[in-house]
Amino acid sequence: MSYSDLVFDSCGIQELLLVLSQIADKYKVSISNVAVRYIADKPAVAAVIIGARLSIAEHITSNQATFSFPGLDQGDVALIHAVVEKGNGIAGDCGDEYR
Repeated sequence: MSYSDLVFDSCGIQELLLVLSQIADKYKVSISNVAVRYIADKPAVAAVIIGARLSIAEHITSNQATFSFPGLDQGDVALIHAVVEKGNGIAGDCGDEYR
């Protein structure tokens, strides 16, 4: 699968981004904060590793906002699940788009 396939929505990425954006607006945080919180709140997840460029302090501040809101409610999680369950998965492995 090519990168352009992902961007042009063969896997529902654009729909997922719209849902994440709506949830982010609700809590006044970024899409990445919602995505990280969604993963971090899973019972089997003990930690989430977030990258930040040391030279860009805004990344650190933005990442801290991940835990500045009460968390995703059941409705938020249901919206995310509804989109994710429609997906057919991403074929191939990491790096296939470069081969």
